[in-house]
Amino acid sequence: AWRCKTHHGKRGRGFQYSDTAIETALMIKGIFSLPLRALQGFIDSIFELLDVPLTSPDYTCISKRSKTV
Repeated sequence: AWRCKTHHGKRGRGFQYSDTAIETALMIKGIFSLPLRALQGFIDSIFELLDVPLTSPDYTCISKRSKTV
């Protein structure tokens, strides 16, 4: 699942994107050697080409979550 349906168990707002979404983004980043901002645009472009109504995680979200995933 792309969107996170469970809460992380701490105070504050829960995660918007699942761990799988972050891991997938990090794999794409590693394969294509993209910086985070380019990665966000690349994933958005893929979704647009496939006509999928999803959005990519922001580059800041990927950066912060990459430390814990």
